[in-house]
Amino acid sequence: HTHSPQASTSQMTSLSTIVLQYVCPSLGTIMASAMFAAPISSLKIAISRGSLGDLNPTPWAFMTGNCLGWIAYAVVTQDLFVLASNAPGFLLSIWLNMGAAKLQYQQMHRDHYANAA
Repeated sequence: HTHSPQASTSQMTSLSTIVLQYVCPSLGTIMASAMFAAPISSLKIAISRGSLGDLNPTPWAFMTGNCLGWIAYAVVTQDLFVLASNAPGFLLSIWLNMGAAKLQYQQMHRDHYANAA
């Protein structure tokens, strides 16, 4: 059983194609999801305390815009990996922003009623 140099080169090209077109983008999707999920525990703690305290929710608004931009790009370029990387981040950012807005609204009303008393 002999191996031709062309068969070996073809197998290497195939392996590099798989790694570059599927493995690396899949790892990027996992890392993006982990990055977008990072603030979840901080918001859960803030919700349980009933206050944002010194937690800064401003980056979450930028996260929404960032993910929305990448989702638009993914749709235009038909790149499922970019879509899969940013769609969960977009949904998480909506939840994070809604949670922060809820806490800010509650704080505003607590301050208002404290000043009125």
